[in-house]
Amino acid sequence: MAGLATFNFKLSQLYPGSGEHKLNTCGNPDCSNFGHPMTERAARRELWRSKRPDLTPEQLKLYETNGPGAYKLAGSKAKHLRVSSAFQFDGNPHEWSDQRTIRCLGQTRDGSPCKSGFSILSPAHLAEEVDRLRNYNGVLDGPSCGACGVRLLDKPDEFALNGAHERTKDRDGKPAKRNAAPKSIRVVHKPCKGKKGARFSVSLPHAGQKNTADNLRILGAVLNSAGIIDIQRTLSIATGKSIGMSRIYDRIAWFEEVYLAYEREMLRRWKAKIEKSGELIEHRLSHDDMVLTVNWETAADRRNTQLNCAVTADARSGYVYRLDVDFDPRAAPLDVFNSTYLDEEGQPQNLSQEYPGSKVASAPKFSWQRPTGRFHESQFFGACVNEIRAFQICAKRRMPKRTKDQQDERKEIMDRTDGMIAKIREISEGWFGFPFDDTDERGSFKGVTTRDTYTKGAHFILLKEMLPYGSIVLTTEQEATLPPLLPHIFDQEIRENRFTWLAMSFNKKATKPERQRLVNGYRRARKKFRDKGLYNGRFDPDTDEQAITEAFIASGLSTALRGTSSPFQISNYKIRSFPGLWVKSPTEASGEIGKVVGFPIVPRPLRQTLKQVPFDQEQLDADLRRELAPLVYKATFQPVSSFMNSLRTRLSVADRAGSGGARVGGTYIQGAIFNPKILVSILNIYRVHYNFFEERSYACPYAEIDDLIDPPVMIQRAMPIPGTDEFVDLPPKPRRVPAKKTPAMRHGMDAFTKKKDGSEVPPDLYRVLYRPWLYMGTKLGARFERSRGKRRQSQAD
Repeated sequence: MAGLATFNFKLSQLYPGSGEHKLNTCGNPDCSNFGHPMTERAARRELWRSKRPDLTPEQLKLYETNGPGAYKLAGSKAKHLRVSSAFQFDGNPHEWSDQRTIRCLGQTRDGSPCKSGFSILSPAHLAEEVDRLRNYNGVLDGPSCGACGVRLLDKPDEFALNGAHERTKDRDGKPAKRNAAPKSIRVVHKPCKGKKGARFSVSLPHAGQKNTADNLRILGAVLNSAGIIDIQRTLSIATGKSIGMSRIYDRIAWFEEVYLAYEREMLRRWKAKIEKSGELIEHRLSHDDMVLTVNWETAADRRNTQLNCAVTADARSGYVYRLDVDFDPRAAPLDVFNSTYLDEEGQPQNLSQEYPGSKVASAPKFSWQRPTGRFHESQFFGACVNEIRAFQICAKRRMPKRTKDQQDERKEIMDRTDGMIAKIREISEGWFGFPFDDTDERGSFKGVTTRDTYTKGAHFILLKEMLPYGSIVLTTEQEATLPPLLPHIFDQEIRENRFTWLAMSFNKKATKPERQRLVNGYRRARKKFRDKGLYNGRFDPDTDEQAITEAFIASGLSTALRGTSSPFQISNYKIRSFPGLWVKSPTEASGEIGKVVGFPIVPRPLRQTLKQVPFDQEQLDADLRRELAPLVYKATFQPVSSFMNSLRTRLSVADRAGSGGARVGGTYIQGAIFNPKILVSILNIYRVHYNFFEERSYACPYAEIDDLIDPPVMIQRAMPIPGTDEFVDLPPKPRRVPAKKTPAMRHGMDAFTKKKDGSEVPPDLYRVLYRPWLYMGTKLGARFERSRGKRRQSQAD
């Protein structure tokens, strides 16, 4: 391909801007370009000339070439090379790169050049992914004005109540007692009043259900790994009636809406309570991925779709904030292709980007310019072709072919669909240069896999929106998608020294006996360390257990290397933005064996110190050890591991063979057990149920088990004598009875019911399901709740 024509561009021609979340800017917190978008050289010169007229020509040139906003294009990787040979390049193929790297020309705090590099991303694609995940693929969108499309939940003050649909008289013609909630409430959008669609009715999600007796049966089956056929069979046995598939799917979708709306309201109340109290809270978060490999369409082949599920949980309580899947079930690939790349007459459109006044008048759109750049495009185009081929197979088998007319019609359909495939391949392969997808993976016909980069970014943006003001300590694996995202998403927190990012690794393949042996050894070593400290006066009986553990960590920290002389971290973390030092922890707690921690982003004073330490320095300063020990102590994957283990145990769709971490192997789901949207719904339902309705013990990674502080309870035991009513007394056995609570209760949410004895239990599920959680905090929600309050008052009277 060395002789092919190429496209040459300037950065100013390709730069898509930074957007709300400051993408496409330098991610080095110690660089003058951190968070600054690209500006033209002439604009920088004029800015500093007017801002600092006292600058010398040499100083002005320095600001012009290396000041805030100075970047340059720096090539691309071979895997992004494309060749366009269709349309105007037919017979004159052009080689180009679908992704470009930007190099930062700014200076760091010590005056050295930054030279950080990053790939160009689309702020528009990230914003689109945020909109998708904010309301969980549209589940929590709510009703909207039919005239202008404004959603009621986005601007509730623009809507007014306009009456209710309810009976005013009973069967005898007498005024009816209005104790029950109205079937629906009329709402009008005030700015559009008088227009068609501005006045509409809103009902509760369960209002259309003729029979609600089966709801809890369906929920129990969904939460315990039942397939759709199993649910149908179980309900038919219980009721004696045949239950349709659509009804089961509708109920699952209803459960998802109610559960997610309930969770959103509980989080809103919790956030308001924390912010009102003025409490300075430290959010200790753990993030990991779970992989599902799914065959959506057929049981005849094993061409799968890989789904990455991003999970973030609170380390203290085990509360799982979000589970986001890089899959958009709303988009049908073939429909998206037709509306995006074909006009009304079926001719190609939207393929080129124009560059007026440039040597290159037009060129194929780059990944950040294409409307489909948010998706995994090779799978997207492959799914379009696969859907048509699946249709052809069915049509050949089912269409009649006895007569000449039937044969001609059959041939006409095949030729027409072959033409559709040729057009898709001409655009995807001939123009955009994507190789034909003949691997063992494919996209679904009923949705599109999204690029993990944008899904991850949206996941953390929405996570930050959920949290009350405070500091954040985030623990992740060494994920390649995170370095270009996290510094920009948590930009303000980094500037205020409220964000700490810890990258952690541990031995996921350790066997259970090996884990138990190392954990027991750690506990003995820590107890010996504590006793020695009490003896020599370093500690006293009132010393906090966390302080003792941190001192133990500081005494045993050592430098982590890969092999004998290579940095431990992967290439994406070997950058000037991050310190090179990684350390091994002496702790063996929570099953995290061989724990190694890196410090990509820490508060500024410690960050500047760490950047001066070589990655292979063996002797660490005592003061540095004391500063690193609390961070190593906080790094853990325990909450996400607990949730993933529970999910895999309870749901067959998330089960997988083998053991280890989230990235060890995937799950193969045989055949079309669930359609894509329902699988995502089941994952959401399980997460909310796990958070709010299931009491379970949780071993907080920061809770130290010490017999002196937390003594076990002595349990009396006896053994029956066979054939008699007599028992033989046995020595009492020490046992710790773990307290069982829901993660939401441990998290401090008011999501519980108090019993007469003062104990707290999960909320009554049956009562939770039928309240207007989606509309809480609006006039509409207050109206539905007022009817509920009247009904309860009449029952009390």
